[in-house]
Amino acid sequence: MKSLYLTIVGFVLYGVTNAQTNQIVFVCEHGSAKSVIAATYFNKLAKENNLPWEAVARGTNPDEEISPKTKQLLVQDNLFDKNFVPQKLSQQDVNEANQVILFYDLPKTIQLKGNIQSWQKVQAQNENFNKLRDDIVLKITPLIDSLKKR
Repeated sequence: MKSLYLTIVGFVLYGVTNAQTNQIVFVCEHGSAKSVIAATYFNKLAKENNLPWEAVARGTNPDEEISPKTKQLLVQDNLFDKNFVPQKLSQQDVNEANQVILFYDLPKTIQLKGNIQSWQKVQAQNENFNKLRDDIVLKITPLIDSLKKR
């Protein structure tokens, strides 16, 4: 009986936590580089700042796996999730998100909703993923600051 009680309490607490978490969806073409870098560093900074926000990465035409250079970058920064698999953007992702940030155009089949920002000018320079990460983090930092004020 005691373990059943703990399971029920754990479930309730888990449900409450999720209900209070806001979501950002980062979207790039392949869901294996820019959106992954952005979601990973956003989640790191949100956690460090105790913000109830979580980011996910999605692609309009997802690759089967994370790009090798993205993997190398995240491993180097000790942030690589070996279980991550790129996922296709869905209408449900957009509907459930509090904010959508685009590195790539949305497909015409996806209906826009809510707060959408374009970060399409953020590009890897000569395949320099350290610079790409730095440019993305420069965009994420004021975003995190604005979320602290909410």
